[in-house]
Amino acid sequence: MSSFKRTNSGLTNQHLFHNVDLVVFLEGGHTCYTKAEVYSGSFNTESDDILFWKNIFQVFRPELKIKFKSIGSKTTIKDIAIDIIDGNIKTVMVAMDNEFDEIIGQRFNHNNILYTYGYSWENDIWSQHVIRDVIEELSAIEISSEDINKNFSEFLKKIKLAVYADGYLFSKNSSFFSRPKGFMNVINCQPSDLPNVKSNTIELLITNKSIKKSTAYSFARRKSIDVKKYCYGHLLANYCFQVIMHYLKNRLQLPTLHNQIVFRMAIKKFFQSYFTTSEAYNYFKKEFDSRTLK
Repeated sequence: MSSFKRTNSGLTNQHLFHNVDLVVFLEGGHTCYTKAEVYSGSFNTESDDILFWKNIFQVFRPELKIKFKSIGSKTTIKDIAIDIIDGNIKTVMVAMDNEFDEIIGQRFNHNNILYTYGYSWENDIWSQHVIRDVIEELSAIEISSEDINKNFSEFLKKIKLAVYADGYLFSKNSSFFSRPKGFMNVINCQPSDLPNVKSNTIELLITNKSIKKSTAYSFARRKSIDVKKYCYGHLLANYCFQVIMHYLKNRLQLPTLHNQIVFRMAIKKFFQSYFTTSEAYNYFKKEFDSRTLK
């Protein structure tokens, strides 16, 4: 009991140490910390997750002073979420990837726990429009949307079965895509023009994992799985990155750059131009309207 009280008190008082109204723990960052390390003060000060969630809170709770802490692992985030639930702590929140938690009923329901709209923040921000905007920003050239729209549409069409199988296996505590690395084996990243999906590789994986296509499609219908919303977030983001890099290199003969720069630019473009008209906006508005944050 005394240990719980120390944990409760330590969490509750973190906002005082940082002179803020609220401390929000997030995934992301270069280092993954355990709960004990987090409660001892360890965290990442910079991450794409922080950039994303800062924008969310600036829209819906601009009056709050917030300290965002990326701690790497969703497992640790969930451990902290349980302490928040058990301790009814009001000055600490956690925000995490939805993954397939929503459709298989594994979300925590608490005022101080937030989830992304899609599988991850990458799903919330990426679209064919953001891809085009980033290319135009990097190249200083206005490009046609046609090829980008067609490529992105083909990606969603051809990756569909894999996303359905991933959701089904996730419900069985497994996965279709390799995690945390190796997931890009289903993408052709060495084309002469723009990247594309390796349909044959997906078919082979379906066979190797002993999944019936009818089972995956049936699961997707019952759970209303939208492909862009529930595609493995790292796969979606890295595919979009590959489209941008291949366009710059193959279409415009321009040099490429680090994916972290592109991801941050994509976040900025999304919130500048598309957030308020997106499904993610409606979702987050409902989430923030339904809770009181102090």
